[in-house]
Amino acid sequence: MTTPRLLSGGPFQTGFVATLGVLLALLLGAALVSLSTAITLIFVALFVCLGLYPTVQKLERRNFSRAGAVLTVLAVFLLVLAFLTWLIVPIVVEQAAELGKYLPTGLDRVEHQDWFIDLNASVGGALTPSLTWIQATAADPKAWLAVGGGALRVGAGIFNGAAGAIFVIVLTLYFVSSLETIKAATYSLIPLSKRAGFIDISETIAASVGKYLGGMVILAAMNAVFTFILLTASGVRYAPVLAAFAFPITLIPLVGSVINTVIITAVALFNSPGTALIVLLVMLVYVQVESYVLTPRIVGKAISIPGSLVLIGALVGGTLLGLLGALIACPVSASVLLIIKKIVVPAQNTR
Repeated sequence: MTTPRLLSGGPFQTGFVATLGVLLALLLGAALVSLSTAITLIFVALFVCLGLYPTVQKLERRNFSRAGAVLTVLAVFLLVLAFLTWLIVPIVVEQAAELGKYLPTGLDRVEHQDWFIDLNASVGGALTPSLTWIQATAADPKAWLAVGGGALRVGAGIFNGAAGAIFVIVLTLYFVSSLETIKAATYSLIPLSKRAGFIDISETIAASVGKYLGGMVILAAMNAVFTFILLTASGVRYAPVLAAFAFPITLIPLVGSVINTVIITAVALFNSPGTALIVLLVMLVYVQVESYVLTPRIVGKAISIPGSLVLIGALVGGTLLGLLGALIACPVSASVLLIIKKIVVPAQNTR
């Protein structure tokens, strides 16, 4: 076995080359970390594209030209985004400002509300010290200075989020309009002997992910609308804000609807325990209907993986990429399982 020339010049040269390799690895790692946001946005645009592309294919099967189908989907996509922005943003801004005005006086009134008096009495007055601490903290100017600094960071985060959203929208439009060209260029890089199998797996994954994402968006929209109707009918304040938050939260597989139920029940508790109980019971019924009636009909068997792997994938994805990681955990896990089933297992069976 011959020794590489770079490693045959003695211990000094060997150590020098090894150190350069470690430094190069560190530089590549730092570059990936610095590019993590850009890579994340690219993957978001790709997943949105895969969610929209099945609609393009359906329109083509209905005698639309390819250009007409792409333009129709893109136009509807932009119109829906514009409508949601026009509908939700003013309400969220208005109610967020109202919430900011309400909090200082609302904290002083909590101890006089019937539900707090009953709850505090049932636990032997244990809530009084906590409420006193919260009120004292809210009255401390230093706390508001800290909040002001946090508000600046939130403002910067909102600006960066808006810029990222624009980038994702533009890149999604490009992906949808040129997906076939991108796929053809990618397939041409695969050796001819393995190209057919690669194309089969890629098309299966793309179709499954697209159908899954489209179905999840529909389910999340239905959950958000139901949340808005339920909270409005129950007289819970800030129903539009909570419904707007419900949409991205319920995109998380399995646990999203449960998290949304916990949040809106906790907010409804500020009205009264009775209101919170009604919201909780109604949402529990809706979650069951969503799980056993709506999800099988809308999503179907686009992605079929064990529930334990969905939870593990959501946990790992959420740890690595936050909310986005939890959202894409299910299609990524399904893609990995499909690759194992069609490539790894047959290869092992031939040995």
